[in-house]
Order: sequence, then C-alpha cells, then structure tokens
Amino acid sequence: MATQIDLLAALQEIDQRLQHKERALFGLRQQVAVIVAQMEAKEREAEEQQRRITELETNNQAMERRLREEEDKIKEKRVRLNRVRNERELLAMRREVETMKEANGKLEEEALRLLEQLDQEKKLLADSHAQIAELQNRLTRETTQVGAQIAALEEETQRERGERERMTHLVDADLRARYERIFARRGGVAVVEILAGTCQGCHMHIPPHMGNQIRSNVEQNTGVIFHCPHCGRMLYWRAAPDDTSDD
Repeated sequence: MATQIDLLAALQEIDQRLQHKERALFGLRQQVAVIVAQMEAKEREAEEQQRRITELETNNQAMERRLREEEDKIKEKRVRLNRVRNERELLAMRREVETMKEANGKLEEEALRLLEQLDQEKKLLADSHAQIAELQNRLTRETTQVGAQIAALEEETQRERGERERMTHLVDADLRARYERIFARRGGVAVVEILAGTCQGCHMHIPPHMGNQIRSNVEQNTGVIFHCPHCGRMLYWRAAPDDTSDD
C-alpha cells in the first residue's frame, strides 16, 4: 500500500503537469490576446486618422469657399478700378487690390498645406487599413491553430484534475494542506528526494541522524513526514534497487 509520502510525491507529479499545462494555456491565449490588442490599437489609430481627415476636409472646404469669396472681391475691386478717374483714389485702390492678392496668395499656400496634410493622412489611413487586414488574417490563422491546441490541453487538464481529485481523497487533509502551502511557496516543488544525504530541493546536506530516521520510517512504513531543516520541503527517500544505503 502506498504511504502518505508516496501519495504526495505522485500528487506533486500531477500538480507539476497541471502547472505546466496551465502555463502553456496562458501562453497560447496570450498569442491570440496580443494580436487582438494590436488590432484594437490599430483600429483606434485608424479612427483617429479618419477623424483628422474629416476635420482637414472640412477645413479645406471652408478654405476653398474663402478663396472663392476673396477672388470675387478682387474681381469686384478690379471692375471698380476701371471706373475710377481720380488719380489718388486710383492709387489707393490699386494698393488695396495688391494687398488683397498678397493675402489671397497666403490663403492659397495654406490651402496647399491642408491638401498635403490631407493626402498624407489618407496614405496613413490606407496603411492602417492594410495592417488591420493583415492582423485580422493573422488572428484567424492563430485562432484556428491555437484553438485546437487549447482544446487538447484543456481536455488533458480536465482529465488530470479528475485524477488529482481522486488522489486527494487518499491523503490526510492536514497533510495535504501543508503540502499545498509548500508547493505554492517553493515554486511547485514540495516533495523532494534525498540523494547521497542531500536534499534535492535546496541541495543542502541533511544531518545523518535525520537521514537514518527517514530511512527507518520509510522501511517501517510509519507514515511520519520529515521536512528539510534548510528549505522546509517534505523529504522523500527510496532505496536504489542495487543499494540499501542513502549515503
């Protein structure tokens, strides 16, 4: 019949496999989550680019209206200029027309800058849409590939959890609670062997009298559990097939 330490060692093997599978599942889910996060960020970026494009188009339309209005004013001034006969008034009006033309020139430059910005934003938006499409394709591929791996791992995990549940009923409740605390605190290693008088958890030497006690208790199947005086892990000893000594 298996001793409590034998059961704990077997339980630890299951727990370590479960821990490994849970990490693998987390990693697989992260692969998909990373792509989803990238795609969402790129979609937000595309929305912001579209907002800027809409704003630039609105500003451009307003600029075009203003340019037309200013051109109409200049035409009107020129018509009036042809009717002026007073030299002083004629010079003043010509200066006014020149000033209006200069102002219009600046408006045209500003309009060109707006068009350049608009063109640049549209190119950026097109790039964003292409990247979103590529990310969507990657997401589809990853979801299909990773989904199958996740399903297989979840099935294995469920099966091993059932095996763990059956085994835990064979272990003393207080002892199991102690094991689980050490397992969590010691990086998934609560039960360790003694080899050549050394704890395989912390690789520190076990006092000889403790080693003798452990071996005696295992041979007599007393069920007493010993802990490493250095790391606190549960110590497990088993004789080699061709050796009766642990030293």
